[in-house]
Amino acid sequence: MARLIIYEESEHSESVFETFELSSTRILIGSDPDNNLVLQSPEVDSSHASLELRNNLWVLQDLGGPGGTGVNGRLIQGPYYLFHNDMIELGQIRLNFQEKEPEAEKQPEEIIPAVPPPMAKVDTKPVKGRVWFAFIAGGTLGIIFVIMFLLIVADFLNVIEISDLLPLMMLLGWL
Repeated sequence: MARLIIYEESEHSESVFETFELSSTRILIGSDPDNNLVLQSPEVDSSHASLELRNNLWVLQDLGGPGGTGVNGRLIQGPYYLFHNDMIELGQIRLNFQEKEPEAEKQPEEIIPAVPPPMAKVDTKPVKGRVWFAFIAGGTLGIIFVIMFLLIVADFLNVIEISDLLPLMMLLGWL
């Protein structure tokens, strides 16, 4: 089972403040009492970050806290896959992510151990799902504006009459 070691900073040193076991598959972190992990600090937003177990990997997501969420000294953008001993920073609060290795169970000699499935390749870079969506949406809007501009220019040059297109638009359900 994975856990977070929460550090308390004093003027000249850090000491372990608390150990938080990641016992559910989704953990909300923030200053609001409704969160699973409540951190009282001016730099921590009411809903600052989340941890979610996806395909046996823990994923950290910044939820828009004022100072952002950092891992190993870098601010994260989007979901971030955590690895053993990653240091999570929420303002001045530091959390060390640790994954406990399950103890190997002894198997009777008669039982043939199952062949483990091949390891899936995990991309450790942040997922940029919003970027491609914004790119596609912006491109679509650009094409619509170009078509509108060409229609207005064609109407101005008396190549077509925009009013002639109205019955076609009504048939297509656009009006």
